[in-house]
Amino acid sequence: MSRQGARDRLASPTMAQIYMRQGHYHRARETLDAVLEADPFAGAALVLRERLAILDGPALHARGDGRTLELRWQAAPPSGAHLLVIAFRGRSIYVTSRPCAAADGRLTLELPPPHRPGSASVCLAEIGERGEPRILAVAEPLTWGST
Repeated sequence: MSRQGARDRLASPTMAQIYMRQGHYHRARETLDAVLEADPFAGAALVLRERLAILDGPALHARGDGRTLELRWQAAPPSGAHLLVIAFRGRSIYVTSRPCAAADGRLTLELPPPHRPGSASVCLAEIGERGEPRILAVAEPLTWGST
């Protein structure tokens, strides 16, 4: 039996999950393709393909201490994307939008005073033709100090 034939025979959503946990996304895709070729309506395989599609898309990571936010993004669209930042400190709200100069990049953003306990939400968005934002990725929420 050929190597590919043996791989197709072992193809299952469980095997794809194992590949995904190991970071072998290409093999997971191949495995799911084999499962879906045999059964186009295999629910678990369809769900895992959706998860893989999310992993292939834009990503955004943020960390901060209330004075600065360090933002890192990957796979922003070439048409241009913006980082949208909303920081809450007591009753103060700080909102800004910064363009992404490259598909992958970093930005350190200085937050204006007052520097006190608070939180921030950051997302990566693409601006549509009519000016409407389309959210591409959202970073984990940040908090600092005692809120």
